[in-house]
Amino acid sequence: MPKVLREGRGKATWPDGTIYEGYWFEDKANGKGRFIHANGDVYDGEWKDDKAHGFGVLTHADGVIYEGQWFEDKQHGVGTELWSDKSTYSGDYKNG
Repeated sequence: MPKVLREGRGKATWPDGTIYEGYWFEDKANGKGRFIHANGDVYDGEWKDDKAHGFGVLTHADGVIYEGQWFEDKQHGVGTELWSDKSTYSGDYKNG
C-alpha cells in the first residue's frame, strides 16, 4: 500500500504533546503554520520543507519573543528580540 502524504491544511500531534497546525506540501510543513513545542514555546510563521523559513514569531514559554526572518530553522536576517526585563535587540541575525 502506498504511503499517504499530508497535503493542504491539517494538524499533527506527537506523543509528547507537540502540535503543528498549518499547511503541508509533500508531507512536510510548507506555507503558514503554528508549531507548539512540548516545552510551551510557540513558533507562528512561514515554513519550508519542515523548517521555519521566511517571517515568523517565536514566543518562548519564559516570555522572550523573537519576531523576524528565519532561514532553515535559524534566526537569519532582520529581526527583533524582546526579553522579559524589557531589553530589546533590533537588527541583523546570522545563522541564529
